[in-house]
Amino acid sequence: MLKSLYRRFNWLRDVNEPVKVKVSFELYLGSLHVGTLSRDDGEWTFEYSMVFRNQRQVKPIVDFPQLDREYRSAELWPFFALRIPSLTQANVQQYLRSQGRTDADAADLMQEFGRRSIANPFVLEPA
Repeated sequence: MLKSLYRRFNWLRDVNEPVKVKVSFELYLGSLHVGTLSRDDGEWTFEYSMVFRNQRQVKPIVDFPQLDREYRSAELWPFFALRIPSLTQANVQQYLRSQGRTDADAADLMQEFGRRSIANPFVLEPA
C-alpha cells in the first residue's frame, strides 16, 4: 500500500536522471560549508566538508549521521529531492519552454529552483 501511495504522489516520477555526466553542488548553512553533493556515473554521493567535520555547533543531517562517511546512492536522497519542484508547476513548465525542452532532469531542476527550500535552512549552490 505504501508503494502505491508513493507512486501516486511522487512528484519526481517524471523527472529524469541528470543528462550531464558529472554534476556537483555545495551545501551551506549560513557561511558554514556543510558538504558536497555530486553525481557521477549514475550514482549520487554526499560527503561532509572538513570544516563541518571539525565543528561541534551544528549536528549532522539526519539522513547522513556519520561525519566521516561518503554516502552513495543510485537515487537522490529525500533531503535533496525536496528541492525539486513538481513538473506540473507553472514556473517549471515556463522554464522548460524557455530551454526548448519538454523533459527535465534532477540536476537542471536543482540548479534552477533548488538553491533554497522551505523545508530547511540549508543553501545548495551549483559547484
